[in-house]
Amino acid sequence: MGALAACTSAPPGGAPGSERPCLDPDRQPAPGDVVCFSGELNEPLEIDTGGTPDAPVTYRGNGTVVPGIQVRADNVIVDGFVSRGASSTGIWVQGENITVQNNEITQVRFVGEDLDAMRFFGDGTKILNNRVYDLEGTTDIGDSHIDCIQTFATSGPGSSDVLIQGNRCEGIRAQCLMAEGPDVEDGSGEGVSENWVFDGNYCDSHAEAQSVSVQDVQNVTISNNDMVGEGNKAFALGQGSTGVVVKDNRIGQGYGREVGFDDDTVEEGYQGPPAEE
Repeated sequence: MGALAACTSAPPGGAPGSERPCLDPDRQPAPGDVVCFSGELNEPLEIDTGGTPDAPVTYRGNGTVVPGIQVRADNVIVDGFVSRGASSTGIWVQGENITVQNNEITQVRFVGEDLDAMRFFGDGTKILNNRVYDLEGTTDIGDSHIDCIQTFATSGPGSSDVLIQGNRCEGIRAQCLMAEGPDVEDGSGEGVSENWVFDGNYCDSHAEAQSVSVQDVQNVTISNNDMVGEGNKAFALGQGSTGVVVKDNRIGQGYGREVGFDDDTVEEGYQGPPAEE
């Protein structure tokens, strides 16, 4: 996987005595282990070993530069990497209870698929305090729809109990968040996407229609976000997105309005500023 870092494995702000020995990246981790990296990796980091809900495996970057990260495991924490030069997606994760935190994503290359900073699939996902900047790593982006954070459910179930908080998305050509549940057109129809919080994010995104699109995701709270981009509306609520709460967001002058309804079904349980269809 990479070189062993000369580091402690205590999380930022961790209490004295909370350190665990750094595990060599070439060894198989067990639940609760902390795998530490340093320097630069020449190949994408592929993670396929996780822990348990009470003892996840932490992969700690300590600023390690890597051309993309992919996770296919449950109970994993990805912390403190610089994803630079990835193909299509800077950090891509699929599994239960995955946390992506304190990373930087930049210079993602277009290779024929949509270009995104982060994509996630799975219940219990947390995307926390990541920074995305200078996202487009190639001049040619084809017809790519370039988003900061994206999820959908076309070949698998929806994603529930999701927290997206404290992220900084700078200079995004399209949307800060694009989220589609399993019952949209071409969706899998499996499971549900519900119980989300989108809070305290900085969204400098420039899609013509909206900066945040939520379709078929129920019980979402959208709060305390700085919307500094531009578009017809900051937040678009689509098909089946019932029980949405929108509050305490700071909306820049580049938006025509804060909230728009793309479907009349979203009126059920809505709480927030006046919206238009």
